[in-house]
Amino acid sequence: MHYKRLAGNAIARNEWSLHDGVVTDGGLPKLLRDIELVADEPKLMTWEKALGASPGGLASSRQDYVRRVGYVLQANVADYNRLVAQLQNPTVSFDLDHNDILSEAERLLHNVVTAASTRADQLRNFMTDHFADDAGLTAQYTAKVKEEFAQDPSNVFLRNLRNYITHRRLPVAQSQETFTQTTYAFTFTLVRDALLEWSGWTADPRKWLEGLDGDVMIVEVVDRYARTAGTFDKWLFDEIGTKFADDLREYHEAATYVDAEWKRHFDF
Repeated sequence: MHYKRLAGNAIARNEWSLHDGVVTDGGLPKLLRDIELVADEPKLMTWEKALGASPGGLASSRQDYVRRVGYVLQANVADYNRLVAQLQNPTVSFDLDHNDILSEAERLLHNVVTAASTRADQLRNFMTDHFADDAGLTAQYTAKVKEEFAQDPSNVFLRNLRNYITHRRLPVAQSQETFTQTTYAFTFTLVRDALLEWSGWTADPRKWLEGLDGDVMIVEVVDRYARTAGTFDKWLFDEIGTKFADDLREYHEAATYVDAEWKRHFDF
């Protein structure tokens, strides 16, 4: 909706009717008809406040929050992948200082693992704050976290990597270039042996590291985690939509009407 300050008092009266072609209260969406108007407050502002506090408005805000939390992670992953994509062009990678490339890769990886940890913490708190009394959704959420994250050691590794960076150091990164007569590929790896020197790994990531044939193909790990997180976040978004389907339908109908009224009166 348009949360705008009213300019002057052109519509400061609350007694709108059909006199200027506006749909009368009898044609309003049900949610708007149930809102009690406030003296000396423009009707649009009263509607917007009430819509935001309605069950559908709160559900929409919760969906938006899930989307924003996911966006922070996905945008940081996109930045990391963008660097990798740029370096696929040998005329770019050959012209850059190797230490500068690794420094930028470490900076972007730091942002990714921080965003991954933040996302997990924020969603856990979100579920506690808003759905602690919904045993069914809470059970589904817990089961999916275990199935899609906790049981994949590479995903747990990425979460552990945040602790490694916080309590140990930035991981030792290397570039890996692969040539054929017709192709060139560039990626980043993390030195496995240097990682294993840290005693803070939980059991599954340490076992996963020890079982690797070589260094950590960190770009692939990041991509896999991002895909898993994106699918999970969409599931949670959709579950909220299903739980509050009637409220959201009523809210969006009313919000669309209010948006149209803002545009009609202020030519947005």
